[in-house]
Amino acid sequence: MPNKKSYPYRLGYPKNDNPLKETSWCINKHIYVSCSIEGFKVGSQWEMGDKYCLTIRNGDQYRKSEYIYTKDNVVDAIYETYKQIYNKNYVEEREEPGD
Repeated sequence: MPNKKSYPYRLGYPKNDNPLKETSWCINKHIYVSCSIEGFKVGSQWEMGDKYCLTIRNGDQYRKSEYIYTKDNVVDAIYETYKQIYNKNYVEEREEPGD
């Protein structure tokens, strides 16, 4: 029986539900959350590290977190970031007129 192939670039599976409503709201507002992998320059070549950072793009603004995530928890961090952005902007906007 052949060995199962493993891909070093494949991210881990999420441990919580996919926030479809929050993600679609952010994408409609041109807010994108993704991840970047840490790289090291060794001689004239780049080598892949084992840490990831979150990148948030809001129109022309671009923010980057520190390299603190592993491939097992970066997907959950992306989902949580989408939820936080949605709750901070949309939920607070909806609560203000009712006060």
